Amino acid sequence: MTQSVEDNPRDGPSTVTREARIRPWTALTNPQFRLLWIGQVLGAFGQPMREVANQWVVWKLSGSALQLGLIGLFRLVPLILVSFVGGALADIVDRKKLLVVTQSVNLLMGGAMAVLAVTGNLQVWHVYAVTLGSASAMALDQPARVSLIPALVPRAHLLNAMTLNTVSRHGAMLVGPTLGGLLIAWKGVEVAYGINTLGFIPVIVALLLLRPPPVVRQGGRPRLNPSEMMEGLRFIWSTPIILSFILLDVAAMLFASYRSLLPIFADKVLGVGAAGFGALVSAPAFGFLIGTGILLLAGDIRRKGMVVLVSVLLYAVATGLFALSRSYLLSLLLIVAVGGFDSIGTVMRQTTLQLLVPDHIRGRATAVLHIFALGSPSAGQALIGSVAAVVGAPLALLGGSAVCLAAVSGVASRWREVITYRG
Repeated sequence: MTQSVEDNPRDGPSTVTREARIRPWTALTNPQFRLLWIGQVLGAFGQPMREVANQWVVWKLSGSALQLGLIGLFRLVPLILVSFVGGALADIVDRKKLLVVTQSVNLLMGGAMAVLAVTGNLQVWHVYAVTLGSASAMALDQPARVSLIPALVPRAHLLNAMTLNTVSRHGAMLVGPTLGGLLIAWKGVEVAYGINTLGFIPVIVALLLLRPPPVVRQGGRPRLNPSEMMEGLRFIWSTPIILSFILLDVAAMLFASYRSLLPIFADKVLGVGAAGFGALVSAPAFGFLIGTGILLLAGDIRRKGMVVLVSVLLYAVATGLFALSRSYLLSLLLIVAVGGFDSIGTVMRQTTLQLLVPDHIRGRATAVLHIFALGSPSAGQALIGSVAAVVGAPLALLGGSAVCLAAVSGVASRWREVITYRG
C-alpha cells in the first residue's frame, strides 16, 4: 500500500506517493522549482569568476599575501553578523522579493567593478568593499533561497530538489574559477566582471516570474528583534536530530579541515609542485559532484540519519588515510572521496532541516545552519594550521581525523535518534 503525502504548504504544491520512483530530474518536473533552478544555473558561474578576479586584482595591485588573505576576513564577518538578520527577514518579508533585492545588489556591484576595471580606476579597497557587500547580500539571500524550495516541491521530492540545488552551486565552483582565469588571461579582469554582472539578469528574471505560495505563519508576523531572531537557534537546540547533525558537521570541519594544508602536502609531502597542487584543489569539487550524482540516482532516501552518520565517519577515515598517504594518485583519489562524502552529508543535513522546521521559522533556522556550515571551515583552517605549524601537516590532519571519529562515536551514543531517524 502506498503512503500518500498530503498537500499542504509545508509539503509542497502537489500530492505524490512516497513509493513513487524519484528520478534524478524529478524535482525539475515542478514548474516553479524548475524556474528557480534554471535561473540559478545560468547565474551561478559568474560568482566564482568574480572571486577569482578579486584575488587576482588584489595580488597584482598589492603583491601582499596579507592583503590577499583579508578578502576572507571581509567575507567571514558579514556571514556571522548578517545571517541572523537574513534568516529573520526570510520569515518576515516576501522571500521572492528579498531574493530580487539581493540579486539586484549583486548586479550593481558587479557592474561597478566592471566599470572601474575598464576605466583603470580599480583599487584594492574596491575589492574589499564589494566582497563585504557581496557577502552581506549572500547572508541575506541564502536563508530565503533555501527556505523557498520546500514550498515549490512535494515533500517526497525535497531531497532531490536540495541535491539539484547543491549541484548547480558546486558545478559552478568546479568550472567557474577555471573559466574566470582563462578570461582574465585572454581579455583582462573587466571581461570576468562583465560576465559576472550579466549572469545576474536571468536570475532576476526567473525570480520575477516565480509564483511561490504564501508563508504559513503561526502567531502573526515575527518582528526584527534579538529574541525573535534567535527563534531558529532555539528550535535547533530543542531538536536533537538537527543539533546532532550540526555537531557532526562542526567536528568534521573544525578538526579535519584539510583545504588549507593542501599546499604543504603538494610541496613537502607528495612533491608534486604547483600543477599537482591545482589538481588537489579541484578534486573535492569533483567528488562533491559524484556524491550528489549518487543521491540523484538514489531517489528519496528514508534513513537520512544513518546516512549522515556514515558519511561523516567515512569523511574522517578518508581524511586520515590522506594524511598517511605518500602516493600522489592515492592522495588524489582520497580527496575526491572526501568531497563525495562531504556532499552527501551536506545535502542530507539541509534536507532534514527543511523537513522538520515549521515554515514560519524556516528562514531563521536555515540561517543558523549556514553560519555553522560556512563558519566552521574558516575556524577549522586557522585551528589546524596552528597545530600543523607545531607538529607538521600530516600529524595534525591525522589527529584531527581521530577527533572527528571520536565525535561520530559520541553523537551516535548520545543521540540514538541519529541512527533510527527516517525522514
